[in-house]
Amino acid sequence: MALIGQSAGQYVTPAGQTTDLKMEVLNAAPSGIYLLEGGAYLDPNLNGTWELIHSESLGNFHLGYLQSAIWTFGLAVPLKIQAANATNDLPQVELLIKITYMSVGGVQGVEQSAFTLSVPGATLPEQNNVIWVAFLGILVAASAVVVYSIKSRRRAR
Repeated sequence: MALIGQSAGQYVTPAGQTTDLKMEVLNAAPSGIYLLEGGAYLDPNLNGTWELIHSESLGNFHLGYLQSAIWTFGLAVPLKIQAANATNDLPQVELLIKITYMSVGGVQGVEQSAFTLSVPGATLPEQNNVIWVAFLGILVAASAVVVYSIKSRRRAR
């Protein structure tokens, strides 16, 4: 699976809006398959809980070996969504796509891939700098003790 246009740059999907995305699904199986359903998932709170954002039937669309199909769907990005990081000042989230398919022999399977989306309006979690402040405080205190010890030894001589 591949998001069409991703090699030319990132998709920009603003928070609180719906953006049309195009996904290419390639059948690399040794025989034909039938595409049953497509689903798009986001983790809006960065807590490892993927939420289904969009799902639709793919109509049992048949793909032969090395044939591909384009799935176009509207992705409604939640207004309140957290981004894991930012690139070029654009917050980025991960989109998980799952395609449910069935082989010609009737065996059902799921293929999934993750893609990066730039989401203006997403919030970046605040970094917890308390650990670094505590570490810096300990380092300053230890340095002060070392300097005091050296000065005390020099006076004692």
